[in-house]
Amino acid sequence: MAANGWKTITVGTALSWLMKIILAGLLPYEIYGGYYLFALAACLSIVVSLIPAMVERNYRIHLPLELDFLITSAIFLNTFMGEWLKFYEKVWLFDKVLHFYGTAVTAILAFMVVYSLHYARKLRLTLPFIWVFTVVFAMAMGGMWEIFEFWVDNLVGTHMQNGLNDTMWDMIYDLAGGVIIAVWGVIYVRYSHPDARRRLARPLGEVFGRGREVDKGNVPDI
Repeated sequence: MAANGWKTITVGTALSWLMKIILAGLLPYEIYGGYYLFALAACLSIVVSLIPAMVERNYRIHLPLELDFLITSAIFLNTFMGEWLKFYEKVWLFDKVLHFYGTAVTAILAFMVVYSLHYARKLRLTLPFIWVFTVVFAMAMGGMWEIFEFWVDNLVGTHMQNGLNDTMWDMIYDLAGGVIIAVWGVIYVRYSHPDARRRLARPLGEVFGRGREVDKGNVPDI
């Protein structure tokens, strides 16, 4: 990095790497204390949080919307604050807020993927279909998370789930997060400036070899 390179680092990037460092710093203590399940979760969290940075570094694909920060913060809130600091037990609404936030981040990813596929001419879609796909994908990820919690509870005797009522409210918050992001996505596509839409679509446009078409605006409208 150049001498003045640090000056170009955004606040979101700095916070994202700080959260990664904190998660990594917990590992020795977790392993020494015998918290192996938590250590495994922290390792997986670090790997997942590094995916946006690895994609940008290895494929020169610049992801928009501060995805690295959004993904890392969702993982950090769940792993460090929720599990390690016991916010799930101490703060009544923390679980619900995090379900909403985590699903919203997932919905943003889903919207980016399906809209970029349309922009790269891999699919011909309508706005209602993009809306439905975003909501359904977000709900599917939320359902898979509930299955994971159920599996862990039965495997190691934890209490990640607190009965049917808790699970259903989690799914309702997942639905709310997916719907809000889907509505935002439709409004964004309908009313945003073409340059903003090209920035959103460019990452997968580059993956499919259509980055130049996206830059030139040679893409289908919805």
